[in-house]
Amino acid sequence: MIFVLIVFLTIILTLMTGGTLHNLKHINIRHSWLPVVAVTIKLVTHTPLRYTLGISDNLAFYLYIISLVLIALFLLLNFRLRGFGLVAIGFICNALAIGFNGGYMPVKREYLDLIATAEDLEKINQGLPAFNYVLTGPDTKFYYLCDIFRMPDWVLVTRVFSIGDIILAVGGCIFAWHYLKSTQFHNHKITRYTLPR
Repeated sequence: MIFVLIVFLTIILTLMTGGTLHNLKHINIRHSWLPVVAVTIKLVTHTPLRYTLGISDNLAFYLYIISLVLIALFLLLNFRLRGFGLVAIGFICNALAIGFNGGYMPVKREYLDLIATAEDLEKINQGLPAFNYVLTGPDTKFYYLCDIFRMPDWVLVTRVFSIGDIILAVGGCIFAWHYLKSTQFHNHKITRYTLPR
């Protein structure tokens, strides 16, 4: 969540320094519904709403994998956009950590109480995954791509994070800054209407 906030603040800064949301109308973003569906799935499977809807652990796991596939497809279809290369690299970093560790993101035990409920902790102490998390250990693959970094205590959201999360945020900021500040759309419009008839 903190990285989403950073991208949002970048958008605000861009708008305050001459950027415009009008430019977004000219960006050919393909199948923008894909990340919307993926985020919706994650909100359902990674919040108490999951228990309200009675979604089982197995179903939550498969829904989470589906959300990753949707994001991967979206990035592939829009790879040409500025900043999306970094977003894709960050996504791949996280996907490697998840894919090579049984489909779950490993997290340091000492940070687990920052993100897990008492019920989740009980599951993990029994060797079971909770949501999409498992504990890091000697057999953890791609350890340095896992959630092994901790936010300062004054940050109340996204308490742990990975290298991939940082790269994703940087890519998102570059995308927002480049396209909201870009004058190419304005110049294109002027040129189009000043061509001789």
